[in-house]
Amino acid sequence: MTLIKFFGKIAVAAALMALIAARVDFSAALSLIAGARPALLVLALGVSFCIVFADAAYWTRSMRAIGCRIDFRPAFLFSLVGWFFANLAPSTVGSDLFRAAQMRRAGAPTEKSVRLVAAARLMSFASLLVVIAAGLPAAAHYVDQPGERAALGGVFAVAAAAFAAFVILGPRLVELTRRAGLGSQNFVSALSSDTRALLVNATPAAWFYLTAQHLLRVAGVAAVAAALRAPVDLGALFALIPAALLVAMIPISFGGWGVREASFVHFLGFAGVAPAAALAISIVYGLTRLLIGALGGLVWIAARRDHYRFDIDAPAPSTPAPRD
Repeated sequence: MTLIKFFGKIAVAAALMALIAARVDFSAALSLIAGARPALLVLALGVSFCIVFADAAYWTRSMRAIGCRIDFRPAFLFSLVGWFFANLAPSTVGSDLFRAAQMRRAGAPTEKSVRLVAAARLMSFASLLVVIAAGLPAAAHYVDQPGERAALGGVFAVAAAAFAAFVILGPRLVELTRRAGLGSQNFVSALSSDTRALLVNATPAAWFYLTAQHLLRVAGVAAVAAALRAPVDLGALFALIPAALLVAMIPISFGGWGVREASFVHFLGFAGVAPAAALAISIVYGLTRLLIGALGGLVWIAARRDHYRFDIDAPAPSTPAPRD
């Protein structure tokens, strides 16, 4: 990431926050934050921290299918330090680059390192689509405008179709990229194969840990809302927050700031949450992520390089792994 892009994303985040502040009562949001209940804020922080454990557990159980054997301790360090790069770097891509760099140091070729991380990211995306699909019927209850319902369903349909096409039609994508004169044919094909391998060999436990991460994010937002005394029920959060977080993943700002706030104000508005309250929820939720990211940064500085060690190119099982 060049300095121009780095500061550009900071500028985008600042501009988005300024636009939100011009349309939302920012002082009211700050008043809500100032009156937050500390015990519930600690709970929100703890719930978000549990995502680190769930992510590490998923990596421990799933990566062998695509040639990587990793114990829980280095997987936990990967996840925790990854939060530092995800939340204190220009985008969540920073955490992926960190993991790929560690895999490269373990002996994996650069392309394979990137593929392993990208395949795991796609599996997380697949589980997010499952969570969003489960919440769509409830979302229809809160989103009463036909146009908004169609837009929400359309975003989900496009995302799901794109994922399915990539996984199922990987060889065809290779041919299309070749005809377009692109040089990434082999990477696209291999990434599609790696993702299919993860899907085929995913155990119920792996799916549980993937899904748990998204549900823990919803729970973290719920704890923040309770701390701020914002009147929103858990059903609305389950129906709307996963979609809001999907939009917030767009990597155009520093740490997702601004994009997440706009997304929360928009989606929580369907559940009757006042813009100032939605803004306050998003800001506090983002701060919990920054705190965990700061802890990850300290761990990155303190941990010795051998603590990140794991085995690469472990034999992949020829048949699906036994179900847990």
